[in-house]
Amino acid sequence: MAKEKRVLLKDVADSVGVSTTLVSIVLNGKAKQYRIADEMVEKVIKTAMEMNYSPNLIARNLRGGKTQLIGLIVTDISNPFYSAIARIVENRANELGYTVVFSSSDEDLDNTKRLIDVLLSKGVDGLIVVPCDGSENLIKSIHDNNTPLVLIDRNFPGTDISFSCLNNYRATELTTRHLIEQGYENIALVGYKTGMNHILDRIRGYEETMQAAGLSKYIQVKKVNLLNTKVEMSNVLDVLVNKKKVEAVVFLTNMLAVTGLYCLKDMQVRIPEDIAFVGFNRNDVFNLFPSTITHIRQPLELIATQAVNILVDKINHGELEIKSMSFSEPQLIFGASTPKKKDI
Repeated sequence: MAKEKRVLLKDVADSVGVSTTLVSIVLNGKAKQYRIADEMVEKVIKTAMEMNYSPNLIARNLRGGKTQLIGLIVTDISNPFYSAIARIVENRANELGYTVVFSSSDEDLDNTKRLIDVLLSKGVDGLIVVPCDGSENLIKSIHDNNTPLVLIDRNFPGTDISFSCLNNYRATELTTRHLIEQGYENIALVGYKTGMNHILDRIRGYEETMQAAGLSKYIQVKKVNLLNTKVEMSNVLDVLVNKKKVEAVVFLTNMLAVTGLYCLKDMQVRIPEDIAFVGFNRNDVFNLFPSTITHIRQPLELIATQAVNILVDKINHGELEIKSMSFSEPQLIFGASTPKKKDI
């Protein structure tokens, strides 16, 4: 006797004439949240039951309306910074009775949209997202559909979407002021090409601190492409070191700092004898260099834990009239890479 074919979500969707995402939303008890008409809800449920599509799942979800799943989208789970965030999110979510589903967007808008669709189709109760460049309208549309949503690491200031992130302006303000106090004037900044607010705030913190110190003529912001970081970083550092004769350089992300260290090593530029160096977040790669590296420390435990707390509160109590904003303060960790200029 031939084995009976298992009915898939797509089979139900095709029978009703709607998307698999809509069917999943209905069967996960979230129709009201997405403002799906009662007639459509009734049609989807009736069709699913007639086709004998996972009747136990249907009954459970229609009773409870929750899957106890949280979707987390970061840019790259292999990046130590985001893998650390993912671990903390997972631990806190587990404490609150939730399981986390991880995804990486690779800083790509289409990929971000696809991942959000997939996670919603799985019936996640809410999303924690590191938004990519150009994703503001997408994120706003998800938020406007009353999906419990929290941004992490980055935010969109002109919206009412809740977030948990670093005080990015303060981070580079601290860093630049430290370098100036150490006697450096010709200080450069290296970031990457993006319109995202976290990088723009870091640039602004550097520029305004330089201006306040009367060092406007030395302001230099260089940006590299994320898709060609190593080559562009080498070119940027060659200009800064050999043509601009910069005394110190600040890198705006963890991976930029690591790439910068390797490029300077290849160029046989010594830290701090030839140039002072400041990174963003500590990385194990720092241990391979003779000088301890001055860097900005982000309180990842606080940032990630707050994101989960805010999201679960939204899941349990609905969207508040006022968005939840959590800015965590940075800490500058001093190393041998930024000595007093006279001591070099």
